[in-house]
Amino acid sequence: MSATAEQRLENLARAATKCRECFKLGEVVEPFITVAQPRWVGPGYWQSKFRVVVLMLNPGQSRADARAKAFLARIRPFREGTTSLRSILEPQRDGMKLWGNPPGRFTRFYIDGFGLKLEEVAFANVAWCGTARNRYPRTMLDRCFERHTAPLLVDLLRPNVIIASGGPTNRFAKQAATLIPGIRVIKGLHYAHRKGRVAEKRELLRIRSELAKARARCEVSGYQSA
Repeated sequence: MSATAEQRLENLARAATKCRECFKLGEVVEPFITVAQPRWVGPGYWQSKFRVVVLMLNPGQSRADARAKAFLARIRPFREGTTSLRSILEPQRDGMKLWGNPPGRFTRFYIDGFGLKLEEVAFANVAWCGTARNRYPRTMLDRCFERHTAPLLVDLLRPNVIIASGGPTNRFAKQAATLIPGIRVIKGLHYAHRKGRVAEKRELLRIRSELAKARARCEVSGYQSA
């Protein structure tokens, strides 16, 4: 990834951390974490010949626990321009291994389950901010996607595949796909689904198969996102 592109990614993420429009409008109420939360982009993503982005809906409501306090201590200096984006993303490497219920369900589903490499995959949320009671009205989702997530996907990440995690993300993945040539959208379950182990195993096998087909198609066509 060129220095110019890296700076663009950092600038986009920093702009998102300064945005509080939806809260100012009274559409949603702030939780404990009152800053937008950039998501993991593996350092090997930019060199990968087959780029995959997992698109999720939102970061979820935060509680005043040790992890949330540590995140705020990192994200506030980033918002003010005194630290780098990597100072936010690198702690997520270990943090993601604890996400979910039971702890670790997040990476077991998206990384191990999909057969992806953490160093090469990218995650993105439609809405970058958590809200009290996990309330995400359509106006908020549309605004955040237009201002922050669409530019992230279309102008910077430009993946070969977007995995739309959970039904509400489908329409946003499709919007991005219309602007990225040759992209494939794979619809999938959210990692915290309640459909049971049998359904999850079937889902993971299906997505692995879809990813293999997309990778083969990418290799044959020679298409790689810019």
